[in-house]
Amino acid sequence: MGLRILLLAASSLFAQDLTSATIAADRSLWPKSVVVSVPIEAPIIIAGKASGSMKLPAGREYPLTSVCAESVSIDVGGSQATVAVGETDLLVKAAAVKEASEIQKAKIQAAAAAATPTPVPRTVSASPTPEAKPKVQNVLGAKLSNLVAVDGKKLGPFNPDSLAGKKYIAVYYSASWCGPCRNFTPDLVKWYKRHASKSDLFELVFVSADRSEAQMQEYMLEDKMPWPALEFSSIKMGHPIVGKGGPGIPSLVVFDAGGNPVAESYANGEYVGPRKVLANFEKMLTAK
Repeated sequence: MGLRILLLAASSLFAQDLTSATIAADRSLWPKSVVVSVPIEAPIIIAGKASGSMKLPAGREYPLTSVCAESVSIDVGGSQATVAVGETDLLVKAAAVKEASEIQKAKIQAAAAAATPTPVPRTVSASPTPEAKPKVQNVLGAKLSNLVAVDGKKLGPFNPDSLAGKKYIAVYYSASWCGPCRNFTPDLVKWYKRHASKSDLFELVFVSADRSEAQMQEYMLEDKMPWPALEFSSIKMGHPIVGKGGPGIPSLVVFDAGGNPVAESYANGEYVGPRKVLANFEKMLTAK
């Protein structure tokens, strides 16, 4: 027991620069399991049906299934349970994952540096400067054919030309597995429909943090999202807009026509949430 405490204390030094929000946004930091420091109620399943529950003692380790800014989901005998981050060793284990990843990355970089010859300088002929696109389109990257929207019972292509001339583009970072996101999304849908008369001024684009395209599609259909979304394959390829939402979700960022953020859920590094951004955005749309 004494050795375990010493190891946890040492690992916690590497966790000082990590928060649950940064871990939630970066799946590479998720450990396979966490130790829960409090007792939890677990359902008793008989023949596929719940038949009462039993209290499991503190200190048990459970498979980790998802991470939100304030809580984690764990697998308890085939059932899902939600536990506060502070009641687990998530930060310590994520720090260990990060440390191991950085060590491996350093080894790969060292090997590549030793094996890669210094390139010989060569003259490159100048190419004509491409014509600049409207800055409001540049917010979503060079290729604007990578947007989708709900089309009946599936997702279909969305015409990016409709973004031209918009004064604002709001980008919503969310995921179906995130509880706070699922609470906020219905309110955002209502807000969007309520401000349909201002649609000539703005558009909202969804950037999903779901684990699969099927989950993203199901989320958009279930919550009846009326706005377009960045297609899942572009998200996985690291589209530039993906990294502009901050370390955690739900997050809302409003960009002006020049591609500059004018309202965002992470203000000077502090998380203020999407509702405050929405309130500020409403003032912008109604300003004379």
